Amino acid sequence: MSPIYKGTWAMLVGITLLSVDSLLIRLIHSSEWTLLFWRGLFSVVLILSVMLTLQTKSTIAAIRKPDKFLFLGSFAFSMSTICFVLSIEMTQVASTLIIINVSPLISALLAYIFLKERVDRRTLLAIVAATAGIMFVFSDTALPDASLGNLMALITAFMLASYFVILRKTQSKNAPLYLVLGGFFTMVIALFAGAEPFSLTQQEWIYILILCVGVVPLSFVLISIGPRYLPAAHANLFMLLEAILGPLFVWWGLGEVPSQNVLIGGGIVLLTLVLFTVSAAKEKRSLNKKTSTD
Repeated sequence: MSPIYKGTWAMLVGITLLSVDSLLIRLIHSSEWTLLFWRGLFSVVLILSVMLTLQTKSTIAAIRKPDKFLFLGSFAFSMSTICFVLSIEMTQVASTLIIINVSPLISALLAYIFLKERVDRRTLLAIVAATAGIMFVFSDTALPDASLGNLMALITAFMLASYFVILRKTQSKNAPLYLVLGGFFTMVIALFAGAEPFSLTQQEWIYILILCVGVVPLSFVLISIGPRYLPAAHANLFMLLEAILGPLFVWWGLGEVPSQNVLIGGGIVLLTLVLFTVSAAKEKRSLNKKTSTD
């Protein structure tokens, strides 16, 4: 399978899983800091346990001699998680999602500055087209004025873009450790911010376990694999799908019917990603054939 398709499948499955996140968060009525505490703790315990089982020596070596990228990537991942949840609590969901959708553009800019990774015309057009699709989704939604919640969403976009660029820089080496250390940062910050870990109801415990044991760790492991095969801007482009799939899962789970704009905008995003990925894969194969014949 072409590397582009490998990265694409990893991102698609990862984002689809992650999109269930919004439904589960809606079903959990505890404070955002309590949710963040368990989200961070389970990421640490589960992912680290798997790594120590499957890659004992390399994991221990990476922990003993962590590099600066591990700390930077983990911090970026933790802050994107925290600021996203806070933004959802402080402002309208539509406002949060629209602001976060500038992340691919930020990612492309950061990759150009720090990795000298040029953004070709096709990638830029795909980012603009997919972002336009998202904007269309929320074009009939009244957004509030600038607020702290909007600032949190902007920080989320920047941190998410930084996370993808760092993964691209390191070729996703020891990528699960970013989630482990990032989860630790999230857990500690949430605890000091007022989390009440044992205030959950029995029903909320079920949702917490589904979210923190299954959805979050598996989705971000897959998402962390994507930049190994895809440029940072390309990989980050798939994150736009969450703004489409999230409302669809809420529709399925809570009966909140998505608007016609959601369906049309979602179609634009999906079509853009399909055409872009197929085009990039064909060009890659063509270049490989040309190189082999030369």
